[in-house]
Amino acid sequence: MRALSIILILLFILSCKTESNNLIITGENNKTYVIIKPDPVILVSKSHQDSLDINSDGIFELKFKITPIPTSTVPGSKTEISAKNQLQILLSVENEYPDTLSMNAVLNSDSYWSGLDTDWTDSESITFLLRSYACYTYAHCQGWGNFRNVNDKYIGYKIGEKFGWILVDSSQDELKIKEYTVLK
Repeated sequence: MRALSIILILLFILSCKTESNNLIITGENNKTYVIIKPDPVILVSKSHQDSLDINSDGIFELKFKITPIPTSTVPGSKTEISAKNQLQILLSVENEYPDTLSMNAVLNSDSYWSGLDTDWTDSESITFLLRSYACYTYAHCQGWGNFRNVNDKYIGYKIGEKFGWILVDSSQDELKIKEYTVLK
């Protein structure tokens, strides 16, 4: 009986151990990042693209843009995010587009990150589709990407072993960047 009690206590202690490589998306600052809440929010549209310097090194690691897609009917558009300086984006395992995350999502080294199979230099960038929409006939419209008409969803990213996020609202005509982390 005493051996069973000791085993149960050891199991409890070991189950409480947390991995230091995990980051849970929260609304609080911690020692590895600072949360930036731009006021007003950063608005990306067809006429205005924008960029973020994620680690305060004077180089913009992320660039957001919305561009038109020519179609035979109603004009479509696509929203893209480009990353450089070896910044990786968290991708969905199902479709390999950037994943939509909610509050309390866990970011860690075991997540599915972009660029794992790429040998890229600091000056190269890689572009990902957040959302796309086009109508090829009046009855046939199609959308792609995980950020189609979403509110309060996060884009996860990492540089080296540091993790961060960007909180966005995304619609057909604009992307609102409501919050993002700057890594220390």
